[in-house]
Amino acid sequence: MQISSAGSAYYGQLGLQRSQDNLQQASAEVASASTQIQSTPSDTANSSRPAADIQEGLINANVSELNAKANAKVIATSDDMLGTLIDIQV
Repeated sequence: MQISSAGSAYYGQLGLQRSQDNLQQASAEVASASTQIQSTPSDTANSSRPAADIQEGLINANVSELNAKANAKVIATSDDMLGTLIDIQV
């Protein structure tokens, strides 16, 4: 029985990497929006957009966290499955 190296663990690692990239992007969005709030005068028409950008960034950060947790479960399940297969073969 041959076990492919491009199994679910690979896809789990790929997903973790994408989650990390998305988290970095969301963090940059929040930082950018917060500096816009600090640098602009208090105008109610302009202040709502940076606040919405912060909310979107935080939501994207939360989604990235959930994706990372799901991909970590994929890796753990793949590891358990591989261990079970090795135990069966021995």
